[in-house]
Amino acid sequence: MKFKFSAVAFALSGPVLLQPVFAEDISSAEVLPERIAITGSHIKRVDQENATPLLLLTGDEIRQSGKVTLTDVLRDLTINSGNSFDEQYTGSFSAGSASIGLRGLSPKNTLVLVNGQRVSSYGFALNTQDNFVDLNALPLSSVERVEVLKDGASAVYGSDAIAGVVNIILKKDYQQTSLSAAAGNATAGGLAQYSAGLVTGIGDVDSDGYNLSLSLDWFSREHLTADQRDLLKSGDFRHLPGGRLAGWSTAGGAFLANPALPVPVTNCPQGSILRPRSDFATPGSGQTGSVCAFNTQPFNSLQPEVTRRQASINGTFQLNDQWQATAEVLYSYNDSAMTFGAPLTVGPGLRAYQQSSGSLVDIATALPVGHPDNPSNKALPFEYTLFDLGPRLKSNNQIFNRVLAGLKYQGEDWDININALQSSSLQREYAGNFVNRYEFEKALANGSYRFDGRQNSAEVLDKLRLQTRRPGQYQLSSLNLTASTILLELPYGPLGFASGVDLRRETMDAGTSPEVLSGTELRPAINLVKGERELLAGFAEFSVPLYTDLTASVAGRADHYDDSGSAVSPKLGLHYVLSDDWLLRGSWSRGFRAPSLPEIADSNTISYGTVIDPKDPLEPGSRRGFTSIRSGNNELQAERSNNLNAGVIWSFQQHASIGVDVFRIEQDQIIGPDNAQYIINNESLFADRIRRDAQGRLQLITNQYKNQGTRTTSGFDIDANYQLQLAGGHQLKFKTVWSRLLDYKQALVAGQPEIDGAGNNQFGALPDWRGNSSVNWQHGDWQANLSADFTSGYRQKVVTASSNLGLKLQVASYTQWNSQVNYLGFTDTVLTLSVNNLLDRDPPFDVAAGGDYFDTSLYNLRGRVVNLSVNYQF
Repeated sequence: MKFKFSAVAFALSGPVLLQPVFAEDISSAEVLPERIAITGSHIKRVDQENATPLLLLTGDEIRQSGKVTLTDVLRDLTINSGNSFDEQYTGSFSAGSASIGLRGLSPKNTLVLVNGQRVSSYGFALNTQDNFVDLNALPLSSVERVEVLKDGASAVYGSDAIAGVVNIILKKDYQQTSLSAAAGNATAGGLAQYSAGLVTGIGDVDSDGYNLSLSLDWFSREHLTADQRDLLKSGDFRHLPGGRLAGWSTAGGAFLANPALPVPVTNCPQGSILRPRSDFATPGSGQTGSVCAFNTQPFNSLQPEVTRRQASINGTFQLNDQWQATAEVLYSYNDSAMTFGAPLTVGPGLRAYQQSSGSLVDIATALPVGHPDNPSNKALPFEYTLFDLGPRLKSNNQIFNRVLAGLKYQGEDWDININALQSSSLQREYAGNFVNRYEFEKALANGSYRFDGRQNSAEVLDKLRLQTRRPGQYQLSSLNLTASTILLELPYGPLGFASGVDLRRETMDAGTSPEVLSGTELRPAINLVKGERELLAGFAEFSVPLYTDLTASVAGRADHYDDSGSAVSPKLGLHYVLSDDWLLRGSWSRGFRAPSLPEIADSNTISYGTVIDPKDPLEPGSRRGFTSIRSGNNELQAERSNNLNAGVIWSFQQHASIGVDVFRIEQDQIIGPDNAQYIINNESLFADRIRRDAQGRLQLITNQYKNQGTRTTSGFDIDANYQLQLAGGHQLKFKTVWSRLLDYKQALVAGQPEIDGAGNNQFGALPDWRGNSSVNWQHGDWQANLSADFTSGYRQKVVTASSNLGLKLQVASYTQWNSQVNYLGFTDTVLTLSVNNLLDRDPPFDVAAGGDYFDTSLYNLRGRVVNLSVNYQF
């Protein structure tokens, strides 16, 4: 049986890269199908191949995955490798959100679209500098399919599309009603989840001239803390290579005449116990005596409590034979709540914000003479954990919306789209059980708070407690026009053409609470961003048939940002249908990423981190915490990239194919702060940016965003599928998808030698291999799916000679099995039982993860999760 490649089927092929179309399956009597635009191109086509390497997740594949949120679906993509975070990342400024970053390049290099149009970024920045689209704001039940472009696309879409594009296509022209409900839990307990959904629609565009489609989603999941999992509850990982007592923290309680010579502890704060100092010291340091310490795992949130309410409305109205009006509304109201951390420890290095300088001021932590807990005749420095105030809590409320109005014209020669878009993401972060600086200072002065371990009164505690609210908002407005046509017929086919203009405005206003600005909150974390920008862009694209089955794609786009200048992004692609069962393709493009508003606008960040300090006066080479002060830079240039892609697809028999795509991304002028560890390792070069206390202990590092130099990333993808039709109506489908990262090279600081981060965690956990393999069985009313997600091991970075104790540490590889069974024997009803992490595997130990035990950008510790769902359609 002969067959030919279909462009639509091929370009929309996903993990199955190729879906052949068979000649006898196409009736000669069919009406000419609608011309459509595929992700990565504005040219509308009918049955014409494209050079774009595109991965498709169909609705069936999403359902067969057993995942209940869009975030969980996309995190399992093999090209989503490292530096991608979900709601596990509770210690961030964007807690409760989720993002996707292709090729390990972080979310700021991946463009997320909905129906081919942009959506608002989250109102708070990720890692203080990255703007990103929150996947948790997008409903799953309204998703028709997801198209993932595995190539740079700045020539088509502009900024941010360096690593690729994720285009989420929503259902439209829906004419049935579907009700769904699901409930699940982890077999280890502590993670119950529930969901419900409605998808309905009325009207047929062809016969009625209109359609209105509506989807409603509700999802709820319980809070999970580290002490609810056997793997983490002890907090003691010293039995593992390089492991420490990472889940414990010193609690204070020692009154210090000299921080280097602690007075023996006699009374620990309630909630802590005495432990040897050597438990927390660098091995071999000779530390003696005891300290008050406590297990932090009850305060370590693995998954926040979440509740999401989401709605999607899509309207299509046929105005006449050529004009069609469309309207899209997305709305999401999300809540998340988590334990942010243990009760605050006050002691040396305690600070508050000073608005006049945009910096921090030191807050004295010494018991004055006459305090009932100070028996001496001089002020007594101390360190103490305020356990009786309770854990520090955070919750986040997000209101996300996106409204689009469009006009579509389809004539004999031209297709024209005009779209006006407004989208926003509004955040309110609430914090509780933080500490009021001025009440704390009063309590020190008048002795009303007792530090000797006795219970303080509710009145005193209520005065010390501080509740705050932090606002954030991102808004996007755009107007764009795209037109495509066939300019003329060339000897080897039609010359396709598309062009358009894009006008966009973005604003971000991430603030902080009045309590922080007034200096009331102790140990504040701040990410102040206030900025706006406007963009004007024009683009053009050609599809040029050069020879029989050989087509070139040529595109170019010019963007002008009023804050960072202009960028021109060309792209050239070739694809060649070599024979009935072979296809070759390749492309070269220039890409760019405009500096994010947190990077280039008026921003000020105060955050906290750790480094290995070779000059620590007590324990040289030990890990020490520090305060980071970081600012924006209005002189930043846009990041630029050169993208190379090449691929081959072989469809060796009916319903079977294998494809290989290689990629290389060279980025220049990448934006980031100077590496804190490099600053500390080279203190003589950065002396004016480092502050130490009187004893020489590290306190503060100042930093600023800069264009840091270059980064080179390369690798390849392998996609294969095979389908068997067996006797008795049994059908088997096999699929395997693998991504290999070959290089990830960049310097820690501009001008220094490059370091290769592939296969280690120098620049985030970047394993060499990620793979997904599955088998699907169907027979009668039964369907079953079994899949395996594989992540290869990776090496631990070595920061200093003493940081890894001389060990060459390796994080182990990991395979997770997932399964699903569907029963369709009831009329219009589908029952589904899914089990994620079928074998209840724990993620591998990563010493760099601290109290988390594992790298949360790659794994989670939900354990085996069983979910039962029912879907009824009428």
